[in-house]
Amino acid sequence: MLFVLFSGEAFGRERKIIRFSGELVHWDTKGPEPQFRFIDPTNLREKTIYCDADTMQLALGNQSFEKHNIEGKATQLNPTSDIWLCLGKPHIFQKFQVSISTPGSQLKRIQGQVIEADPNTGQIVYLVRGKRSYLTIAPELAQEMAESLSQMQTVEINGDYRYDRIKRYYIKD
Repeated sequence: MLFVLFSGEAFGRERKIIRFSGELVHWDTKGPEPQFRFIDPTNLREKTIYCDADTMQLALGNQSFEKHNIEGKATQLNPTSDIWLCLGKPHIFQKFQVSISTPGSQLKRIQGQVIEADPNTGQIVYLVRGKRSYLTIAPELAQEMAESLSQMQTVEINGDYRYDRIKRYYIKD
């Protein structure tokens, strides 16, 4: 019996998989090569990622051109390629900001897109600048948000919220 092991730089290479996120600057859902371009915040360069037509139509087909951000996963066309292909459906969202009015008070200014709502606990998950944030609100309000989310509607939270120490959740001011 003779075993030969091959080694070399090109042998055994696998396609890279990356996570991407950034400001969406252009997309083409119906062209011969469906794609989107975004600004990579790490190096401020524009990157192009190609997707299949169905995924592009599903993700971006009815989007109006506003300031949107995009995040998702992509893989190389082959191990040595600079061409990137999306893996799954990319997530499209708008950036919102959160600011706290005064350090001494329990009042928070909250603005973001709600992506999860638990009507039992009142905890919601919302996106702020592409990052997940958590907040516990009145269970009735979380129930309304959960129903809207179950119908695939966009749900936003926007307003001043004050923490109620007795109820142990935030109440809209």
